[in-house]
Amino acid sequence: MAKGVDGDHYVVNGQKIWTSYAHESDWIFLLVRTNPDVKKQTGISFLLVDMKTPGITVRPIRSIDDACHLNEVFFDNVRVPLKNLVGAEGQGWNITKFLLNNEHATTADLPVQKRYMQQLRQLATAQRVGGERLIDRAEFALKLARLDAELQALGMFVQRVAKMEQEHHPASHVLGSMLKIRGTELQQKISEAMVEALGDYGAVAYPDPHEELDPAQPLLPLQEVARGMANNMFFHRASTIYGGTSEVQRSIIAKMLFQL
Repeated sequence: MAKGVDGDHYVVNGQKIWTSYAHESDWIFLLVRTNPDVKKQTGISFLLVDMKTPGITVRPIRSIDDACHLNEVFFDNVRVPLKNLVGAEGQGWNITKFLLNNEHATTADLPVQKRYMQQLRQLATAQRVGGERLIDRAEFALKLARLDAELQALGMFVQRVAKMEQEHHPASHVLGSMLKIRGTELQQKISEAMVEALGDYGAVAYPDPHEELDPAQPLLPLQEVARGMANNMFFHRASTIYGGTSEVQRSIIAKMLFQL
């Protein structure tokens, strides 16, 4: 994304894709190239932009879960006040690395995953297969125990990364990448297990759980649990891509931790 300067404003032109909830946002932050004559990282600056500024066009992208979380955003001669610059010109990449590390750490979504595990355990206790509870089937009980162990390990990992962040430990950004990989892969495993536990109901992408339903057609108890669960599994297929793919995170770990 490129910019020029006109008086006390930057003039921004370009395009940004895969922008989460841009269609609902009041503000957006941008990385803009402010100096084309230096190496790439040092020629980038960080701007805050009011989404109501003339010249901004938002186009929602419908994703596999039949929702519009993501968007394309176009900037056509968008005038941004100079005072909206964060830090100094050319510091945008350093600011972004700090934000990305925090994003990687929070992508683990530990509280949400704990809630999913609780729901999965309740579902496995209530669901019956061949006359016995799903949780009493050895193969599913083993899967549940492994997921629970991974979740506990993830919780300890989150605490470790948070402590290292507080101490400004130089390796904390590498652990953030490790946490992003482990957390997002576990998200996918748990959401897949939830759909599996629902059996035939799990194969259906029921409406969003927040969508109003026709009271004349009430759902059965198991259908109520299933609402939105398949959609949730489909959405989490992207969790190892957004915020930096798992492949990119492994490259960061190999370079920073093992000097490969």
